[in-house]
Amino acid sequence: MPPLPRFRVDELAELAAQLRFAPRSALVRDLERTEALAYELDAGGSFPLDYVVFRVTGYRPDRSADALIPGEELLGELATLAEHLSSSAKIELSSLDGALSAEALCEKWSVSRKTLERYRRRGLLSRRVIGAGGKPRVAYMPEAVAAFEQREPQTLRAATTFSRLEPEVRARVIAEAREHAREGKSLNQAALSIAERIGRGHETVRQILQRWEREEGESLFDGSGPMGPRERRLCFLAWRRALEPGVVATRVGKPRASVLRVTVDERARVLRGLLPAIARGLRDEAPDETAAAGEYATGGIGWAGPDLLEDFLALARGLGPIPAAEERGRLTACRELRRRAARAIGELPEHGNSSPEIDRIETDLRWSARVKAELVRALLPVMLRAIESRLGAEAEQLGSVALRAVVESGIEAAASAIDTVHPGDRGRLASPVSLAVDRSMRSIPAVRAAAQPGKARRKIGSSTAVRDLTRMVYGWQRVLEPDARIRGALDLVGSRDALILRLRFGYAPPPPSVEDARPLTLAELADALGSKPLHAARSERAAIRHALEAARRSADA
Repeated sequence: MPPLPRFRVDELAELAAQLRFAPRSALVRDLERTEALAYELDAGGSFPLDYVVFRVTGYRPDRSADALIPGEELLGELATLAEHLSSSAKIELSSLDGALSAEALCEKWSVSRKTLERYRRRGLLSRRVIGAGGKPRVAYMPEAVAAFEQREPQTLRAATTFSRLEPEVRARVIAEAREHAREGKSLNQAALSIAERIGRGHETVRQILQRWEREEGESLFDGSGPMGPRERRLCFLAWRRALEPGVVATRVGKPRASVLRVTVDERARVLRGLLPAIARGLRDEAPDETAAAGEYATGGIGWAGPDLLEDFLALARGLGPIPAAEERGRLTACRELRRRAARAIGELPEHGNSSPEIDRIETDLRWSARVKAELVRALLPVMLRAIESRLGAEAEQLGSVALRAVVESGIEAAASAIDTVHPGDRGRLASPVSLAVDRSMRSIPAVRAAAQPGKARRKIGSSTAVRDLTRMVYGWQRVLEPDARIRGALDLVGSRDALILRLRFGYAPPPPSVEDARPLTLAELADALGSKPLHAARSERAAIRHALEAARRSADA
């Protein structure tokens, strides 16, 4: 499934972004209006943006726009808008009468899939729908097919009568394929590039290259076959460990470009698998774009949690109550970041994903975790009171080992309880968090036997470690957060490596510094470093490897 096409007119891209959150009935209505406008459009004319917005939405903009869009360009933009609107409307393929699949339309017109993609950019309307098994599909309505046949008869006639490639053209195709192979491209990538240049179908060129390899007994593209599940999993694990793509390419015997492409698709696959957990508790409502830009989304976040049990108890007993405005603001921010990520995951294609888009989703999820961690930290006094209320004694009565289990279980319970509360609900977080922590203690045997009359208070050891609460607020952090040893090794690596890791993953410097932090995408990191995203990615991988090496040396010392 190809990704949703991109708009070339910014105003129409903004219109699509606004309409995507409308109710389903409104989306279907806007989709039908978009298709009706495309069917009657004169490709030779020019049309003001105000007119287009009015025809699609039924509303006239408050301010008039002077820009005119040529009819031929507008046809392609309307086709793009129709696909975006239908994707947001979640239309079932079974509800469309007479809709043609891409395969059926290719057969009807005797063209390739690549040619069909070009037709869509020329105004062939399609709908992104939900097919069998919930998979996205592209469907073509009979009216759209008939309209394109009437408007582009010569184009279709020329495609149907396309002649075979002449010998000199075939020789040039093979020569260009050699160049692409030397650049590390796969057979499929080379075929796409050559097909686009010579104006032929992608499948046609791909078969020519495959036939030439069979007839000549020479392999232009070593290891050009698709990767299996084991190789794909290896690419993902190597990315998690910050190995260089070239090293992985040598290991799996594939081009570096293939490793990069597969790695991005595997990251998308992992995100799709996490989507139910990410979307849990979210409501179907309009987004609050200002929530991720406010002070509670960016201020006072990125701090590590206490790593010793006695520090945890001291923090829980020393914190005051969280102000209502801060509680509501952080709750809104972490939910909005999670909603934004969930919405983007739902639109990811099965193949051909964009690395910046995947990076944006992963960064939003880490950012949401940083904001939520501050909510959990602020509610530690509530959690401690719930523990001591259940015990009927001070928490130290449990002893170090049992108390550590209770504390870590309580943090996870508190984090889960926060997800059940909506910012618009009445009441504060203290009540659901207290109840959740109390319930979590019932399954711990040591709690039932701890509160015995006359039993002396135990001393909590100064070396009893607890897990960092900032890594316990979401279950999916185990997959998306970097290795836990990295943060502890920031003082063991060079200043530039430490800076890169702090900026990238949203690690605030330790006290006495008061600088907070939020995670940055690679593009944002590149801006901060004054470099390019490609160089920033290479620097990030090197910094991660250096931190892990330093952590291992420190553990062995």
